[in-house]
Amino acid sequence: MSNTGNRASEKLYVIYDGYCNLCLASVAKLKELHSKADLIFISIQQLETDHDTTRLIPRIDKLDFAALYEKMHVADERGQLFAGADGIVRILRTVEGFRWLSAFYRMPGMNRIADRIYRFVAKRRYEWFGSTEQSCSIDGCDLPQDRGERN
Repeated sequence: MSNTGNRASEKLYVIYDGYCNLCLASVAKLKELHSKADLIFISIQQLETDHDTTRLIPRIDKLDFAALYEKMHVADERGQLFAGADGIVRILRTVEGFRWLSAFYRMPGMNRIADRIYRFVAKRRYEWFGSTEQSCSIDGCDLPQDRGERN
């Protein structure tokens, strides 16, 4: 799904936790911002269900799901992965009005500080922001398959 009206110069695949309310709110906000990239949002749960990572994210054939649950990841068209604060900065480099943050992030020591803050919040995201009982993606929400519940 693209959030730009014209042809984007690149594609970025944003991998997020579909159970995390903070992650879902962040994805919703990113969809509202104007990016020069084509941002494609894929929940971790969608990747776990699909079993064909390269169909959803070209050039990425194996993912560490434990690492995906620890940090948001962004993959570019070349297959390079950016995790946590690096992923956020990679996205913000493409968003009008936020590009200056990438220069700030390159200052000595800032990437370590940003990563520590990211990890601190990420570890507490369910406690602070809650979680949904279902996995949500751009295609809607699905109940967890292992519970056997039906609507």
